[in-house]
Amino acid sequence: MKYLYLIILIILSVFMIFKPTLLWKIEHFLSVKNGEPTDLYITLMRIGGTFFLISSVVMVFLFWLK
Repeated sequence: MKYLYLIILIILSVFMIFKPTLLWKIEHFLSVKNGEPTDLYITLMRIGGTFFLISSVVMVFLFWLK
């Protein structure tokens, strides 16, 4: 079960890095019509995605070494 969470986190982090606009549209599809995310949002999503990807890869190696 712990590997399932890591796989979901890796997939989410890849989307956060490469498709932050898609995640914004999914998050705001009911509240905003024809809106676009700001540059700050895109930058912070990419930084957060990078952090999540690094931490999930480290966790995979820690579980693998155990």
